[in-house]
Amino acid sequence: MKNSAGRGNEMKKVVLGSVAAIAVCAMVFGGISQTVKAAEIGKTQVVPTTYNLPYTAPASNTPSDYVKKDYKVKLIGKDQPTQNDMKMEEAAELASQNLWRIYGVDLSGRTVEMTYEPISKIKLRATWNADVKINDDLSYSIAVDAITGENHSAAKWIYHNAKIPEGMDIKLLKNNEEYQSLAKAAAEKYQLVAGKVASVEYSGQGYSTNRKGNKNSDISFHVTSDKGEVAQVSFSRYNKELLNMEYASWIKETEHWLKVTDEENKDQSVTFMGNESTDKENAVPKLQSK
Repeated sequence: MKNSAGRGNEMKKVVLGSVAAIAVCAMVFGGISQTVKAAEIGKTQVVPTTYNLPYTAPASNTPSDYVKKDYKVKLIGKDQPTQNDMKMEEAAELASQNLWRIYGVDLSGRTVEMTYEPISKIKLRATWNADVKINDDLSYSIAVDAITGENHSAAKWIYHNAKIPEGMDIKLLKNNEEYQSLAKAAAEKYQLVAGKVASVEYSGQGYSTNRKGNKNSDISFHVTSDKGEVAQVSFSRYNKELLNMEYASWIKETEHWLKVTDEENKDQSVTFMGNESTDKENAVPKLQSK
């Protein structure tokens, strides 16, 4: 859903540890969020933003050592927030606080590119998305709920001029305890899920390269709380630094997107239509929609 600054020309791959991981590992590099938004940006639409599910706004989570930064805000795309949504400047400030809290990023002197994504067939909630490009090898993204300000996702896109294997590290399929510990620590520190962390499970591995040819690779884990809430966290396989955090709302939206996609695929069937001849070997398969 996002054509984020500094990432439009990058190639992203996901290498999986099992077939079962395919559905969720599309998320390793924010896959569906980035892909779908590319088709959505530029469409002018105003959708009444209302939620059918209970939703509680988070308490103030401003870092104690945070001081408001001097940055510029720029609106990207044509979609506009509704009267129920927070203002662009408010969402940008939440992004600034999150970038400071999670990655230690100071936005002073930077430009924050803001994109509003309304509710749609594939989006359960409207979001404000903030993108900050530091240089060709480093950029950040933060997404928050457009009404409540609740965290949706956080991402650090960093690329290294180093020899980084493109394939999956087979050893990490079973021996990933060090990364599991990192995932649990990050989930607890940044309150990735509601309640106590009950389990951490391997999700998948990914690889990406930017236009300059610099690279990075990652490993992702699902974190589940004792309340059943599920989120995802990713680390670099190159240097173990924290890269992405996808909160429970992001996971639910991804599952919804996969369900919609699956239903759309089921609406198509292949009908073999031949000519008037009875010779079946000459029949030509054609794809028709029901």
